[in-house]
Amino acid sequence: MLNYYSIGVDIGGTFTDLVVADETGQVFSAKAFTTPHDYSEGITNALDTVVEQLGLSVRDLLSRTRVFVNGTTIVTNALAELKGVKVGLLTTLGFKDTLRIARSARTNDFNLQSQVPPPELVSRDHVVEIHERINYAGEVVVPLDVEHATRQIRNLVEVQNVEALAVCLLWSFRNSNHERVIKNIIHELYPTMFVTISSDIYPVSREYERMVTTVLNSYSSRGAESYLVNLEQRLRDRGLTVPVGIMQSTGGITSTDDARQKPIHLLNSGPVGGVVAANRLGELLGLKNIITADMGGTSFDTAVIVENQIGHIHRARVNRLDTGLSLVDIHAIGAGGGSICHVTDQGLPEVGPESAGAEPGPACYGRGGQEPCVTDVAEAINLIDPHYFLGGALTLDQERALEVIEEKIAKPLGLDTAHAAAGLYDLVVSNMSNAVRAVTIERGHDPRDFALLAYGGASALYIAAIAQDMGIRRVVIPHHASVFSAEGLLLSDYSRSSVQTVNWNLAKGNISELNTVFDTLSQQVTASLQDNGFSAGDIDLTWEGDFKFGTQVYELTILIPHKELTEEDKALLAQRFIAEYERLYGQGASWENAENLIVILNLRVTGVGRTAKPGFVAGTLGGSDASDASIGNRQIFLPDRETEESVSIFRDERFLPGMRISGPAVIEARDTTIYVPYGVEAEMDVYRNYSLTLA
Repeated sequence: MLNYYSIGVDIGGTFTDLVVADETGQVFSAKAFTTPHDYSEGITNALDTVVEQLGLSVRDLLSRTRVFVNGTTIVTNALAELKGVKVGLLTTLGFKDTLRIARSARTNDFNLQSQVPPPELVSRDHVVEIHERINYAGEVVVPLDVEHATRQIRNLVEVQNVEALAVCLLWSFRNSNHERVIKNIIHELYPTMFVTISSDIYPVSREYERMVTTVLNSYSSRGAESYLVNLEQRLRDRGLTVPVGIMQSTGGITSTDDARQKPIHLLNSGPVGGVVAANRLGELLGLKNIITADMGGTSFDTAVIVENQIGHIHRARVNRLDTGLSLVDIHAIGAGGGSICHVTDQGLPEVGPESAGAEPGPACYGRGGQEPCVTDVAEAINLIDPHYFLGGALTLDQERALEVIEEKIAKPLGLDTAHAAAGLYDLVVSNMSNAVRAVTIERGHDPRDFALLAYGGASALYIAAIAQDMGIRRVVIPHHASVFSAEGLLLSDYSRSSVQTVNWNLAKGNISELNTVFDTLSQQVTASLQDNGFSAGDIDLTWEGDFKFGTQVYELTILIPHKELTEEDKALLAQRFIAEYERLYGQGASWENAENLIVILNLRVTGVGRTAKPGFVAGTLGGSDASDASIGNRQIFLPDRETEESVSIFRDERFLPGMRISGPAVIEARDTTIYVPYGVEAEMDVYRNYSLTLA
């Protein structure tokens, strides 16, 4: 009988990770260098590698594939590097400078050099004003001048040579008619022109955030369009017969058609897969409160899961731009394996945020890299066996790693190479610990109440030190840690979300108004998922509201019971909001007479279409003696002790569930290396995850 497969692919800054799961839950994985000139090439290279383990041809594998899900960095990179298309913006007369005024250029520090405006996504010459006006109630005050709008559109396309258009008119979330007429004009004049209207992408109050979101969607359109079309064609040519699913920033899968229309929703889609997988594994292991730690080639990404609920952030800030985007709440810093280490003009060592990426990569890769990177640091102190990187598929140049650290770091700082490398290791740990503090302590969580779940190819080298720094007692390093985000793509569901501004006073409003809006949003979300093949019984809906006190600027998102709401539910909603407000800002921080001052600005419905998922396969315990997994000792310059010692080396493939070791030790897997310092014990569980216990 033929075996059928599910495939997840996560395109990272350095490596493209691919996971294949069969019907029994057995998992096969492969890594290939990411190919920025054509991201789909890295995927096909990984496919060529993984089929060697399966004993199949690529065509046989793809023809038997029932699920194919991709997480991509294409939009993340476009926004980070500001390499989008030339956008033309149409807005209401009198609002041409909304993007430039923004929320002012002020930041919360006193460095005048940092008081800079947000990036200019649209040249002022490419912003045109349209003769029309709709008021706050959605009433037409000034009718749309169709002839004038047509002339402005022609000017942008034929004179200014813009490549995509964005339309954001005043109060269009109350009445979208003018935006839709303009969209129709554009399609009649230029059928292939990419256009985004704000009432489609983010029909919510706040003009600036709505405009930024609309522009960003058009700004990122070309890269996503060409990538998705090319990917689908390559895979079809090689035998894939099922649609490709694309991970969204909210943690759910969408179709390629939807992704092409709303590419901005692909932001951070790769790292989101890891958070989903961490939550699934946490549920299996009985872990309710989890801090995720994903260290790959370009960045260190961390998130918090509380009571097995993945945190989301609304109105996310992206590259100094305030947006209306809803994202899984992931905090990222430039501390990946390819992050460049350097000495500043002030004579201080620094890591990142610049990265050597996949091309040329760290110096030790031997691909032309001239700068010391985080991977070079681990190689220089001998934590990584240069002959067993990626299971021996790539031999690292240790001498080159030592040379660039000596030249670029050690000599300028007056240190020997070993101590310079150890200092860089400590700096990386400090940077990542600060990132963990940002998502825990700064959000009102005590990290000591959480387990740290670490994945990504580089995280296991540093994670025990981070846990020691943060006072965290338990660390879990999952099986297939280096491709865990790709595995998480296969553990995800399809999702859709709809939101509407209501600006509803909790004390004075009629509860039936909320029910009417929720019913409308629920119908929209359900219909969209049903269009993707889900039956009503496979769809779960979640209701939320964005709450605030009176005229406050920011809101808190609160879960609302998914049922017919009654007047009695008002007290419950008030209690939930006040409890969350005081958890974040301190007991007693809520306003006096709070129940009468609460406003719900937006209502949101998120629908999830449940998919079949591979499970985690359990083995059997093999005893506690790990001596059979030992392959000898190696001299390592221990960064935490700043001394060179002979350290026991173990191979993951020889480890059996139940085996335990005490640090200092190193466990070498095919695609990751685990450093176990003094004071730490490591044990493999029945699912082949490593559990680290700190004294």
